[in-house]
Amino acid sequence: MNQDKIIALIQTGRHEKAFARLYRFYPKVEKHICINSGSSEEALDIFQDALVVLHRKISAGISDKELSVEGYLITTCKLLWSNELRKKKVRAGDDSSLQSLVHEDEINQLLEKEVKMRAVENIILRLGEKCRQILEQFYFHAVSMEHIAEKFGFKTVESAKVQKYKCIETARKMALSGYKSDEKTREL
Repeated sequence: MNQDKIIALIQTGRHEKAFARLYRFYPKVEKHICINSGSSEEALDIFQDALVVLHRKISAGISDKELSVEGYLITTCKLLWSNELRKKKVRAGDDSSLQSLVHEDEINQLLEKEVKMRAVENIILRLGEKCRQILEQFYFHAVSMEHIAEKFGFKTVESAKVQKYKCIETARKMALSGYKSDEKTREL
């Protein structure tokens, strides 16, 4: 079941049905926790706590375009487990100074970063093919402007830089205008 349906189930009060579908992510969480000094029982507790956090987030009106249900749930589980490990360390006396514990605010901050990354990803997907390829090559694959100029057939490196700048400006305008795309952005 896709995440839109899971979100719709939670928003319409059919929590049990949604949670039953969300349990397909539990094996990933259990594996992570067991590898990191935990047990299956602890993994289940953490997973259930994360389901509560996810439920609150969706009930607060987060739209499906802003949230990756799987990413949110697994990230929340990892953060909650990290918090639990810190608590165990403090209880055992292994830590001389109390470290700040992960709270829901910290989880929300990390998840807001995920939302922003998804927004950037959506903008990049809305750019024209050439812009998308140039930006991906430069920012994600660390390809030099010299190689980009050669690969995309620009006469000079400066021409490639100008095109990259235009692509960035187009993406920035799309972000400022609420991701509205028009024919001009598709042509670049």
